[in-house]
Amino acid sequence: MTEPPSTLRDLVGAYLAEQCTVITDAEAALRGGENVVHVTRVAVRRLRSTLRVFAELFDVAQAGLLEDELVWWAGLLGTVRDLDILQDRLTTQIAALPPHLVLGPVEATIQTEIATARKTGMDAVLEAMDSERYRNLIALVESWRSDPPFTSAADLPAAKVKGYVKRAEKKVSKRLAASVAALEAGEEGADELFHSARKAGKRHRYAVEATVPLWGAKAEKIVAARKELQDVLGHHQDRAVIAAFLRDLGARIGVRCGVNGFTYGLLHARVVAAGDTLVAEVRPYL
Repeated sequence: MTEPPSTLRDLVGAYLAEQCTVITDAEAALRGGENVVHVTRVAVRRLRSTLRVFAELFDVAQAGLLEDELVWWAGLLGTVRDLDILQDRLTTQIAALPPHLVLGPVEATIQTEIATARKTGMDAVLEAMDSERYRNLIALVESWRSDPPFTSAADLPAAKVKGYVKRAEKKVSKRLAASVAALEAGEEGADELFHSARKAGKRHRYAVEATVPLWGAKAEKIVAARKELQDVLGHHQDRAVIAAFLRDLGARIGVRCGVNGFTYGLLHARVVAAGDTLVAEVRPYL
């Protein structure tokens, strides 16, 4: 039986190393055409979250340098991943419509639009992988995997992780409450607040993931609950992206001769209306 980690260095270092390995190992798969964009992006997100939640454990300057480069790489991967999500969600939305309400080649038009944008995004990813900046990023990630720049705070007992996790949890509760209040008050910035709450929720979830070797089943239960909240907030964010896409595409397509924009407007209305239950969905997590 493996001994539980005794220090924060051991506990957080192991989680950090896992994410670094995913990031470095993804290169061959990406170059080979495998769709590992999602898992790579998640590893980048987990690594960034670790730097943020456990900031006191790392050298500030070196953590800042890694964070900046991870933001750059995540942005490129995110463009592709967001389009994959958009395609999946819209395919489901169109399939749910009665056939007589789908006027014209709506699905084919949407697929072409997204596929074109995705190719551009993936080309940018592959081009970036041939750059000196990417090579420097991988070298940086490899150095963090083998020898993270820990501070003396990392030598404290692993049980001290509870304080970091609790602090991350409080941020979720605070941001979620502010989001609900803003939405109920009809404030324009409510969506952005929900997005901020979603990011805080992810950071809390990833912090708890790091504790699994120490907390075991308790951590896994918390992670599962936090994932449920992420799904709720994620669907809300997806709806905002889908609505903007449909409005833009419908406006452009609908004015063409022989093309009917009715279905784009209908899809837009259904997507927006689906968000009416958001407050009720998040209340159990307040």
